[in-house]
Amino acid sequence: MDDLIKKIQHKYDMTVLHHKTIRDTSKSLVIYLETTNGKFIGKSFPLQKERLHFILNAEAHLRKNGVLIPDIQRTKNQKRYITHKDNLYVLHQRLSWSNIAYNSPIRMERVGMVLGKFHARSLGFSSKHGNLYNGAEKWSLEYKTDLAALEKWELKHAGKNNQKYATIAEYLPFFKQAGLTAKKHLISSPYFSKWKREPLTNHFLCHGDFNNGNLLVSNQRIAIIDWEDVRYDFPSKDIARVLSLAMRKSNQWNEELFSHILRGYLQENPLSIEQLHLLFVDLAFPHIIERFLRKKLYAQMNLAEIQQFCNREALKTAFMLDEVKAHVY
Repeated sequence: MDDLIKKIQHKYDMTVLHHKTIRDTSKSLVIYLETTNGKFIGKSFPLQKERLHFILNAEAHLRKNGVLIPDIQRTKNQKRYITHKDNLYVLHQRLSWSNIAYNSPIRMERVGMVLGKFHARSLGFSSKHGNLYNGAEKWSLEYKTDLAALEKWELKHAGKNNQKYATIAEYLPFFKQAGLTAKKHLISSPYFSKWKREPLTNHFLCHGDFNNGNLLVSNQRIAIIDWEDVRYDFPSKDIARVLSLAMRKSNQWNEELFSHILRGYLQENPLSIEQLHLLFVDLAFPHIIERFLRKKLYAQMNLAEIQQFCNREALKTAFMLDEVKAHVY
C-alpha cells in the first residue's frame, strides 16, 4: 500500500494526508484518500485496458449529456489512470452525499426518473470496444441456460428431507413455466430481433449495479457512482435491480411502488409499445430466482424468509406476465 500511495503522490502531484482502505479483495481495491487536492475514491481495476477505456468513455459521454457522475482526477500528465503492479488505478472525486432512501413511492418515482434520464441520454455512445460489452447478444443463451439451471436445481434437490428445499420446490413449477412463457415471447418478438441488429449507438447503456448505495443525493440532486459493470443492454436490467432492492426493503411485492418507478422512468425515457413489451418479458423471466439458487442465498435465510422471498417473487412475476399479454402488439 505504501508503494501505491507514493506513486499516487508522484503521478498526481499531490500529498496524501490520510488514507483508508474501504475494500480489499482479490477482485478489487477501493481506498479513500484525503489529499492537498481534495478528497478522492481510488479504485483498482485488475482488468484489460479495453474494459477501463469503455467504462471511462461511457462516464464521459453521460457527463457531457447531463448525467451527474463524479469527475475523475487526471494525473499531472493528463492521464486518466495509473498502472501499479499489473493493476490500473483511477481516482474519482469523492462526494460527501447521502445514499438515497428506497422507502416511499415518491422517492421511488425520483429513482425511476434518474434511471430514465440516464438511459435516454446514453443513446449515441460509440466505442471501438463496444462489441465486447453488448448485452443483447447474450439474452437468448441466458434464457436457455437459466431455465436449464432451474431444472437442474429441482432434479438435484428433489426428494431431499429438507424444509428449505421443499419450500423452494413448491414454487419452481410456476417459475419454470413463467420462464418458458417469457422465452416464447422473446423468440417471437419482432422488436427483439430488430434491436439486436441495430447499431450499438442505438442501444442504451445500463449501469449493471444500480442500487441505493450507488445513488447519492444532496439538495434534490442525485449522482450515480460505481460504473464498473456498465455495458450496452436494455432498461429492464437496471429496473429489475431497483425493483428487487425496493421489494427487499419492504419485504413484499408492491404494485404501487412499481407503478411509481415506471411512471418516473417513462417521464424521462418514454418507451414504445414494442419496447414496453420487451421490458415486461424480461421482468417476467425468473432471473432473480436463478441467481437466488445459484448463489445459494437461501442458506443464510430461515424458512419464513424463504417463503416470503418466493411469494413476493411469484406475485411480481404473475403481474409482469399479465403486463406481457397486455402489451402484445
